[in-house]
Order: sequence, then structure tokens, then C-alpha cells
Amino acid sequence: MVGTPHVRWLSNAVPPGAMGARADEKDAGAGAGLVRKVLVVDDEADLADLADALLTSRGLDVVVANSAMEALRILEGDSDIDAVFSDIMMPGMNGLQLADAVSEFFPRIKIVLTSGFTVPGMLADRERSYLFTTKPYRIETIMKLLRS
Repeated sequence: MVGTPHVRWLSNAVPPGAMGARADEKDAGAGAGLVRKVLVVDDEADLADLADALLTSRGLDVVVANSAMEALRILEGDSDIDAVFSDIMMPGMNGLQLADAVSEFFPRIKIVLTSGFTVPGMLADRERSYLFTTKPYRIETIMKLLRS
């Protein structure tokens, strides 16, 4: 792949332009171009299921994958997915590699990354920029990032 990603650190921050979005709105898909269907990717099934429940409670359709490779297979078969919400630290293909592949092969899909811990060198000097929040995250933060 060409270039490497850069993560824009937005831990519990509101990205530019998202201040008008209310975190408690249930219809995340109101309006053109907004996220309606999210692919959650986490190798820890309990955390993926929790993210699924939280995003579903906010009115989003959610699909869950427990690996980056599974996520890519799902994306190939489901053109309705608007966003990927992925953990970074996963065995095999990690979340940054997944984000690069999604950016390259599915450029219209929004990417939000998360991690409970990240090696700083892994995120430094990256060409591509991705939205990011730390674990534990707040659903309001994820909704703001998805709406940004």
C-alpha cells in the first residue's frame, strides 16, 4: 500500500464541525451522507458486542467482525456499510492496516479507530489521518466522530 496512516488523536474531543450534533439524538442517519450502518471490528467478542449494543441503541444498524480479515470480507459483500469502528490492537492484520485497506478499496467509508493502549511509534509519522478515541470510550464520543 502507498503511504502509511496517521492517527488524529481525538480522545473524548469533538472534531471540527461536530459541535452542532447532539450526542443524544437517536437518528444518526438523518440527512445526506451521514452514517447509518457501522461495521464494528474487535477481536475481543465481549467488547464488540458492547459496541454493537451501544451503537444499536443510538439507531444505527451494526455488523460485527472479530478480525480485520473478516471485516474485509463483510465489506466486499455489504455496500450499505457507511463506517468502520475498529480496535487497533488485534492479532494478524491490526486496525491501522485494516484502516489502510478500507481507505484504499472502500474510500467512501468513514473510519474511526480505538485502543486501550497504543505504541506511540506505531502512530507517529503517518501519511494518512484517521479519527481516534481511547478505550474506555463514551458512546457520545463515538457518535460525534461518526457524525463529523
